Amino acid sequence: MSEDNLSIRQMARMERESAGDDYMDRALAKQIAKDTAFTNDLDYIDDNSEKLAKQLKEKTVEQQKQAAIRDHRMMESVLDHCSLCFKEKEQRDGSKKLLAPEYPVVSLGNKVFLALPNYEPMNDGHCIIAPIEHISGSSLKCDDDMWDEIGNFMKCLIGTFASQNQGVVFLETVMSTKPSKTRHCSIECIPLPMDKAAEAPAFFKEGLLAADEEWSQHIKVIDTKLKTQAVAPKGDDVRDQDGNHARAREMIRKGGFRNTMTAKMPYFHVWFDPYGGMGHVIENADRFKPWFGREVVAGILDLPPTVYRKPRRLKETHNQRLDRASDWKKQFNWEKCDWTKMLLE
Repeated sequence: MSEDNLSIRQMARMERESAGDDYMDRALAKQIAKDTAFTNDLDYIDDNSEKLAKQLKEKTVEQQKQAAIRDHRMMESVLDHCSLCFKEKEQRDGSKKLLAPEYPVVSLGNKVFLALPNYEPMNDGHCIIAPIEHISGSSLKCDDDMWDEIGNFMKCLIGTFASQNQGVVFLETVMSTKPSKTRHCSIECIPLPMDKAAEAPAFFKEGLLAADEEWSQHIKVIDTKLKTQAVAPKGDDVRDQDGNHARAREMIRKGGFRNTMTAKMPYFHVWFDPYGGMGHVIENADRFKPWFGREVVAGILDLPPTVYRKPRRLKETHNQRLDRASDWKKQFNWEKCDWTKMLLE
């Protein structure tokens, strides 16, 4: 994807993502790291300003340009190989055809879609929420409109599974903050029997306390859940077109998760409802298992390691994906709860 093909919204998002992490900042940080005598006070910085700036002066504009080109090509490669992206394919007549991702798509919103995994699911209801636009790694990079739709899908899934006496947990794992090393942002949705779902917070808390470094700089279990009073204030009868509290809708969008976690650091997060759950900052990616969330769910459901560690990739044709999505909709009576039907009215 060239810069000429980027929309204003995409360029603005890329600028936000790169803010605070540009070439000059990285180079200065590297120079400071090499200075063993560095102290973080103004007197030292003033006295050694020329020394700290030396490396920056040595770098030419051409070198910076080459670094930018290299990063751009690396990002293009990531997009080309992303299995969750909608891709354009040029036809013989010069027209372009939009190809669906390599996942069975269940519902398509304006900014976000619901799909089934392209690997062996943990159970029948296992599905994925993902933005249509390629967002690298963290859902915290999604804009407000995307979060409105993510919240809609979460609420619809909760209602769908509740009708079958099931709860649901929503999992997100971000192992790296580098765009070239991160996958398309996605949130896994895994239903649990209602009695097991009630026990899920205790299982996840226990798992997070034992995960990652023994002595960590951050709180191991970060509470991202909003207070009940903030979600549905007493005496507030203002409701939106879906019958929800207007303020509650706003709190889904600006929820505790978005105010508490950061996209600048790797993390794991589990939602027990649209209003938040538990988060964990990953300080050592070598010690934290990328399948941690699925492992906890497997422990709750008493499933074997093969289900969560390296699930088998499903080799399906486009028609087989359509059939699997259709069967899922029928099994869970998705049409009854699917909020995206409003977009067609």
